[in-house]
Amino acid sequence: MSRREGAIHDPACSIWDVPADSQPEALLAAGVRDEDMVAYLSAVRPLYDALKRCLGQMGGVLLLLQARGLERGRGDVLMTSIRTQLDEAGERLRCFPVPPKAGRHHAMLTGLAKALCEIRGRLERTVDLIDPSSVALGAVVDALFGIHRGLLATADPGVGLSPVDFTAACCTCRPRTKAHAA
Repeated sequence: MSRREGAIHDPACSIWDVPADSQPEALLAAGVRDEDMVAYLSAVRPLYDALKRCLGQMGGVLLLLQARGLERGRGDVLMTSIRTQLDEAGERLRCFPVPPKAGRHHAMLTGLAKALCEIRGRLERTVDLIDPSSVALGAVVDALFGIHRGLLATADPGVGLSPVDFTAACCTCRPRTKAHAA
């Protein structure tokens, strides 16, 4: 956390950088020959990563709520981080060209981002999610599982869209290494 600004990520954080394995040269080397698809995949990788990161963070918030171990201040910081990431991901999803071949993929990612925003809203109104027998809790858990299935359906590990990536498992504000540099 940037102490000076109270932000979740340092100003120079690489959260929205395109990882080396999703740079155009790497995608071409991986066999993607369509230039429009190369551009799309390079643009979409940080967004895919943000959606899966938000999914994991929301699951963590839900677990902490159930264990009654989420402090109010820390919960607010987590929810602010999730809100910021989802807002930026949604904006970025609307701002780059989508080739016809990627239309369905892009629509699925956009739908997943909207679903995560809806769940975020539910988590921000935590009262009905603390009771383990709550119908609302079951609906949120089901929705999180549905989003996970959607991320699996939109995955393509061959081009870097993978639901599991241990290079940024916790925080992207880590020292850059040669493997992470673009």
